Amino acid sequence: MIILNKYKVSDVKKFKRFMFLSLLLISIITFTSITTIKAYSKDIPQFDYVRVQQGDTLWSIASVYADSKDIRQVVYEVSELNNIHNNPIHIGDIIKIPLN
Repeated sequence: MIILNKYKVSDVKKFKRFMFLSLLLISIITFTSITTIKAYSKDIPQFDYVRVQQGDTLWSIASVYADSKDIRQVVYEVSELNNIHNNPIHIGDIIKIPLN
């Protein structure tokens, strides 16, 4: 067997085995890299930190970050994340706001 008129293959069986193993190795590397990319591309939680100013309420802070979400849901998420439940917020407190 002559490859590209440059190399002569003396043992066709070894050449086929080499080609098969090469393709198998390339397939495994490709599959592994695609799987790894999918694993690392999951949503990573992102947060913003807000310092409470005079006159701020949880509702007013949540309304800034709500976008198209229900403000009540954002207030609940913020209170759960910061363990605020029934406690009032004070001027100077730093509140963690989930962005996604």
